[in-house]
Amino acid sequence: MSLELKAVQVRLSEEAYNALSMIADVNDQDLGEAARIILTESLLGKSHSVKVTAARFARATKSGSER
Repeated sequence: MSLELKAVQVRLSEEAYNALSMIADVNDQDLGEAARIILTESLLGKSHSVKVTAARFARATKSGSER
């Protein structure tokens, strides 16, 4: 079973491109696969942080009678 993947195009600074190239080489991956993995990990981690922060904020702003 394969996941449906959405296409995204990004532009990287030379420093970021070189870092991606090094990571891809070390992991024996092509640039696209390495970028997909890194971007997915980063996005999922950041979205989790946003969800946790939003939930904490929602709990903190409820009045005593709403809890």
